[in-house]
Amino acid sequence: MVLDLESDRGRGELVLGILRIVLGFMLIWAFLDKFLGLGMPTTPEAAMINGGSPTEYYLSNLVSGPLEGFYSSLAGNPALDLLLMAGLLLVGAAMILGVASRLSTVGMCVMMALMFSLEMPPDDNPLVDYHIVYILASIVIYYLGGYGVLGLDGRWSELSIVKRFPILR
Repeated sequence: MVLDLESDRGRGELVLGILRIVLGFMLIWAFLDKFLGLGMPTTPEAAMINGGSPTEYYLSNLVSGPLEGFYSSLAGNPALDLLLMAGLLLVGAAMILGVASRLSTVGMCVMMALMFSLEMPPDDNPLVDYHIVYILASIVIYYLGGYGVLGLDGRWSELSIVKRFPILR
């Protein structure tokens, strides 16, 4: 896709593409930090590569609200650890690359809604926190063309498997 930076639409799509990449990097960074223990916030000792659990501390100590008991019971569950890490990696990579727009948008919305539900109501605002903003941003990116620029969406859409299974679009 050729961007028309002389038009408002072209500039808007460019900004949405950049926002998509930034949100994807946010998820990839969370994956790398939890996996390698980069110290932001995961310490090297707590890293998955060193036997740590990305859900253990958070779900045991930092959850509050009506779902606290449920989430605390899941802390350190290896299957949940794997799901979290796979979600961060796959959704983050898809957003950075600009592929699988439907699945990555749904994945981002589901992950952010679950993270929002970990602390209800949020400490800084009784209704809205940054997870809600990320949900809305990912929806705006999807519906307003943010996957069509600065990514591989055009080539991705031409793959035979994507044509056969439109959910991969």
